[in-house]
Amino acid sequence: MKSANGSLAALVGVVLIGMTGFGVFLPIFPFLALEVGATPTATTIAMGAYSLGQLISSPFWGRLSDRLGRKPILIAGLIGGVLSYLWIAQARSVEELGAARLFGGLMAGNVGAAFAAAADLATDKTRARNMGLLGAAVGFGFIAGPALGALLIGGEPSREGFALVCYASAGLGVLATLAALLLFRETLSAEARLPAGVDRPRRMQLLASRPALTRFVIVMFLMIAAQALMETVFGLWADAELGWGPREVGWTLAALGVGAVLLQGGGAGAASRALGERLTLFIGLALFAAGLGGLAVSHEVSTTAAALTALVFGLGLATPALNALIAAQAAEHERGAVMGLSQSAGALGRVAGPLGAGALFDAYSSAAPFVAGAVLILCALFVALGEPAKEIIGSSN
Repeated sequence: MKSANGSLAALVGVVLIGMTGFGVFLPIFPFLALEVGATPTATTIAMGAYSLGQLISSPFWGRLSDRLGRKPILIAGLIGGVLSYLWIAQARSVEELGAARLFGGLMAGNVGAAFAAAADLATDKTRARNMGLLGAAVGFGFIAGPALGALLIGGEPSREGFALVCYASAGLGVLATLAALLLFRETLSAEARLPAGVDRPRRMQLLASRPALTRFVIVMFLMIAAQALMETVFGLWADAELGWGPREVGWTLAALGVGAVLLQGGGAGAASRALGERLTLFIGLALFAAGLGGLAVSHEVSTTAAALTALVFGLGLATPALNALIAAQAAEHERGAVMGLSQSAGALGRVAGPLGAGALFDAYSSAAPFVAGAVLILCALFVALGEPAKEIIGSSN
């Protein structure tokens, strides 16, 4: 038990440091792209290249981790991330920035191996807790990273300041690599690995043979698409409806991140143990949809706060429960492939979700993207209810 807890703590630390290194870079990328002469359209395409790379590579990294173990895949991805940050620091065109982001995304497909390792360490009762802790580490990285990036860039952004942030991201990636090398113990035993002579699991074969897995992967795609859609237009909506500027929007999003981290780090696991993972997912999706619907009709700070509270509770409950349910669909030697498939679905959602957000905002109203997001979550809820309601309510897993 001590060994398992120590490995889980090391895994959380690796993910936290790595995601903080990534988060440091987020606030500066649009300005860095503009500094090298990119148009806003080219800037968003270059930013989206990361998710495209992750979409392509996640299943590959997951399957490879089933053969070689989780540790070498984690380390390879972290090293690749360091190289991408160093490349960005030297980029002189938006094409170079996009290529570096694509490379970083291709290497970041190893996140599925991290979630597979958390599943390796889990029992039926601790699976949601482990997924929640990893989700909390990812969430905290997205809170601490941008704050550190804003601190490093200074009041007068310059090429040297941009490079400093890139080098800081690379430095954090090096720390994460050292932590993985020295502290993380392999979670997949040699006996449990996929034998070399056995065909690796194929994505379509996995989905075709397991209807429950297919449903949960679709739910992952819809949920992440709605989340990405909301994050893309929230600043525009807050400016139009509440008169907020970047500072108010930034603090609000940071507060949402803190709430999600706290829930995923403890509350979600307790809810899953008490209610079961399926019912926790059902409640989380319902709250998420209610939060998006609330934003669509909100015009005041008080109603916005209520809607965002429902939204963050929904995300905080649904995300670890869904990851746990997906992990439960895999045999021990398939967890990397299955979690890689899940990460691909999430990456596809992050690519697809924002595509129509701006068009809906311009063509209809500031509320239209939130209505679309709520519809996506209601569709996810319908898909999740593909199993009989009695099974969902009565399940303890």
